Amino acid sequence: MSDLRRTITWLILVLVGVVGLAGALLGVSQAPSALSIAVANTKAASSYTQVVTEKTPQGDQTDYLVWQAPDRLGGYIQSGNRRTYVYVLPAPSGSVEYQSITVPVATATRHLVFYRQASQSAALLDPAHNYLQYASRAKHPTTSGSTYFFTLTQTTASGTETGHFAYTVAHTDSGQYISQFGLAVQGASVHMVISAVGSSPLVQLPAGARVVATPTTPSGGG
Repeated sequence: MSDLRRTITWLILVLVGVVGLAGALLGVSQAPSALSIAVANTKAASSYTQVVTEKTPQGDQTDYLVWQAPDRLGGYIQSGNRRTYVYVLPAPSGSVEYQSITVPVATATRHLVFYRQASQSAALLDPAHNYLQYASRAKHPTTSGSTYFFTLTQTTASGTETGHFAYTVAHTDSGQYISQFGLAVQGASVHMVISAVGSSPLVQLPAGARVVATPTTPSGGG
């Protein structure tokens, strides 16, 4: 599994139980107008830049990614002073993921080597698309200025699990969109900043980068 898949799935997996039963426990209602409009506008944007900081018991990392409609995602994932560059781009046979080896921060992108393999679509891997979907489950959120807060909770045999969500709506001349998102659950957290909506750079492999096939593991290998 690539770093990008781990990036956007680790907390989603934690929340499967929380959110899955939360709909039954709390009911699913229409999110407030400003919030729902901002979420829809952001997901429908031609592009946006996102900085996603994740903190978990296993460590911290920050993702610097650009989404470009209809199905491009790319940038790098940084942990400490090392980065892994990842791109998901469309191809005639379906989406393709290009992932570099992990390199020091100062490494020039023109020296990168990318490994290529089939992938899920960029929309399924995009952090913003994944995290913004939970706004539709808000019931009776509280507000502070342009920020909406709510929780989703599940009680299981092992105890109570609660996710604390926060969405900040930006009001601009071009409309409303989500500018920040926060989520905290069971000692882990996510903070996402969205910017350059509709004006982010083109998502493409860095000039000069080399692409090779992903090595396959021999059957029966240890």
